[in-house]
Parts: sequence; structure tokens; C-alpha cells
Amino acid sequence: MSRLAEFLFFALYAMSAAVSSLAMVRFMEVTPSIATLVGALIFLAGMHVHSIIVRASKHARLEKRVETLRKVNIALTSEMSAIHKELNTLAEAVDEEAVRRNEVIVSEVQALEGVIAKMEGTFSTRITEAARMAATPTLEPSEANDRHVLLTLVREALEAGRVELHLQPIVSLPQRKTYFYESFTRLRDQDGNVIMPAEFMKVAESAGLMTVVDNLLLFRCVQIVRRLTEKDRQIGMVCNISPLSLKDEIFFPQFLDFMRQNADLAGSVVFEIGQKDFEERGMVEARNMARLADFGFRFSIDKVENLNFDARDMQRAGVKFFKASADLLLAAVKAAPGAALPAAPDIQIADISRYLAHHGIELIGEKIEDEVSVVELIDLDIGYAQGHLFGPPSPIREEFLAETEDTFKIAV
Repeated sequence: MSRLAEFLFFALYAMSAAVSSLAMVRFMEVTPSIATLVGALIFLAGMHVHSIIVRASKHARLEKRVETLRKVNIALTSEMSAIHKELNTLAEAVDEEAVRRNEVIVSEVQALEGVIAKMEGTFSTRITEAARMAATPTLEPSEANDRHVLLTLVREALEAGRVELHLQPIVSLPQRKTYFYESFTRLRDQDGNVIMPAEFMKVAESAGLMTVVDNLLLFRCVQIVRRLTEKDRQIGMVCNISPLSLKDEIFFPQFLDFMRQNADLAGSVVFEIGQKDFEERGMVEARNMARLADFGFRFSIDKVENLNFDARDMQRAGVKFFKASADLLLAAVKAAPGAALPAAPDIQIADISRYLAHHGIELIGEKIEDEVSVVELIDLDIGYAQGHLFGPPSPIREEFLAETEDTFKIAV
């Protein structure tokens, strides 16, 4: 009740008491002192009754609020119980999903171990044959000795599983967000020194060991992509595959079966082949590339030496990316402004990115070392870039590799 209402009631009770006193003095011949006393009693009685009524009203309102709060509390308790049940259900679902993922990873590792186990005998035979070839007296003594030493280092690295995977980011332009990593093979000797591809590839190819290196790299790529995509489905990996592996009658059928089992990674794994190897591929290589493409896997062309390419042929083969160095692209544009592409007389070299995109192929500018090249590539509407400017090839963290390290060791 407001202060004004309280004042009005007070005035009403006082007026009633005064009127009652005057009436008793005039009409009932009561002395003024007694009339005043009676009036005071009437005033106090009115105030007391008013107080009782006010307290009863407040008590009623308080009970009503308490009842409302009780109902709200009951509703909240019910909601909390429902939320608790939902949280328990969600926790159980998360646990079940974690168990399922672990089972999937375990099954994949077991499948991979099975594939590797099937190939161990072949790898052992090839490594033994490579050692024998290194000892043949077909070269000069000094050259044969150097070859034998290097081949021994390569063989020991393969036997011990010292095959490293280095990754280099491929970023979008102009945002520079990493969408892919390209994988590079590195071997290490027993002292931890890196054996670069330029050193071991010639020896490995001539000795028939390149498929062994290629195989280990490809299987490891698949395993790492599986783990990367658990965190970010947009991240993919570009894995080099050699023509020797594509036409290997022992390796490729088993690898193809493994990729079929991992076809859900088709959007995250891209196989890379050199321009010359792609253009000179035989029927066997073309057929095996088509088999991978049937599972949804796509290809990237690198080691581009010229811009005389057949976009339609690349599109039919399932090529998704075409990687050309920034120097090659910019030199071609600057050397003859307005010049056309050799294989497309109606298309200017400056429009190469849009021309490839018309055939479903993304152009990647690689070997980028400075910001000036980035600006010029953006002017050519190139969507992806790769180079030391964005990050050099770096080894994967040891703790990440430890989870799959045992899978890739061969018993020779």
C-alpha cells in the first residue's frame, strides 16, 4: 500500500473518531472528556483493524509468491533432470563414437599391416637384388664403390624404417589459408643424417627400390590424412606416386585394394605425377590411374616444364591440380604479352587459370619465394600457391608419427 493510501486511511479514522465524539457530546449529553476518550478508542480500534487487514493481505501475497517460487523450482528441477539425462545420453554417444573411431583406426592399421606383411617378401627380394646389382662390375671401381655405399645407406634406411615424411603447405590466395600439404620423402642414415631425394632417387630407381620408397610414402600418407581429417575435414594431402609404382604388378593391386577400403578419403588425398611422366604414361599406368579415379581420387601434375598441355586429356584422367612454378608462369606472360597457349590458340597465357578452371582443374603457383610474385599471381587469378614464402617442407612432429611408426617398419 502506498504512503498516500496510508495517510487517507489515517485521516478517515481520525475524522470518524472526531465525528463520534461530537455526536456523543451533542446528542447523548456525554461529557467532552469521556467523548474524547471514546473517540480515541474508536480511532485506535480502526487503526488496529486496518493493521490486521494489511498484515493479512501481505501474508496472502507472500504465500502466493512462495507458491509461485515452489512451482518454478519444481519446473527447474524437472528441466535439470531432463538436461542431466540428455548430458548422459550425449556422453554415452561421445564414448561410443570414440570407441567406434578407435576401432576404425585399429582395423585400418591392421589392414595396413596385412598389406605390408604381404609385400615384405617382395621388398626383401628387391633390396637383396639391389645390393647384388650394386656389387656388379659394370661401372668404374670408384663409381661402383660410391654407388654401393649409397645403396647400402638406402637399404639400411628402408630396413630400419627410417623413411620420413616432410610436409609443405599449399595455401589459398589471397587468404593464405592452408588447404593441402604436399608430402616429400626423406631417408635418414643410422647417424640421423638426411639422405635427400636427389641423392638416393637415381640409385633407388636403377636398383628397383623406388617402388619400395614410394609404397611406404603412400601408405604413410593415407594414415596421416586419416588423422588430420579427424580435426579438419578441409585439410588434404598431395602424395607423389611414380610411374614405376603405377605399373608395378605386385604392389599396385594391393595398394588399389587398400585405397578402395579408404575411399572416404577421396576428397582429401591427391596423387601427384610429373608432367613428362603423365604425358608419356603407357596403357598400364593410364588404366591404373583410371581405377584410382573410379574411387574418387584425383591427381596433380607437377614438374611442369612447359605450358603446352592438353587440358581435355588431363580432365579425362581425373587431374584436379596443375602446378607450375611462378617463374615459368610469369616469364611466359611477360615474354609475349597477349600470346596464346600452345594447345589453345584462342586462349591467352594470362587466362591460363580460367582456362584450366573451365576443365575442372585448379592452377597452383609453386616455388614462390617473395611477395612480389604473390601479387603477380593474384593478378593472374591463381587460387593456390606453394613455396618457402608460406613454409618450407618440415618433418611431422615425432609424437604424431609415434602413433603409426611401428606400422611402417619392414622385417628384412
